[in-house]
Amino acid sequence: MLRSVLTFFSTLAIAVMTAAAIAAIMPWLSGRTSAAVLGGEGGLHFESLILGVVLGLFVDSVARYGWGDLPRRMITWVLIRERQFFYYALIAGCVAVLLFY
Repeated sequence: MLRSVLTFFSTLAIAVMTAAAIAAIMPWLSGRTSAAVLGGEGGLHFESLILGVVLGLFVDSVARYGWGDLPRRMITWVLIRERQFFYYALIAGCVAVLLFY
């Protein structure tokens, strides 16, 4: 778990450093490219860039899980804790009798 979190933040840091490098060479690029290539104002909108990088990394992290295996794991988890669920249902029934009687 910790390894995936550290990988996420290190990839985010690399993406931000790359964006900063691109922003640093933007003045150099503005003299050599047209305004249509650079955008309307010729600057880099860092808030949108960071949001896009974070969303992209999040989607990448979610895509790594085996979603076909998820129903089997959920059923196994419920079957292992079957006795606990029975006790919780019994407790909820007793509380319901106390409240509504």
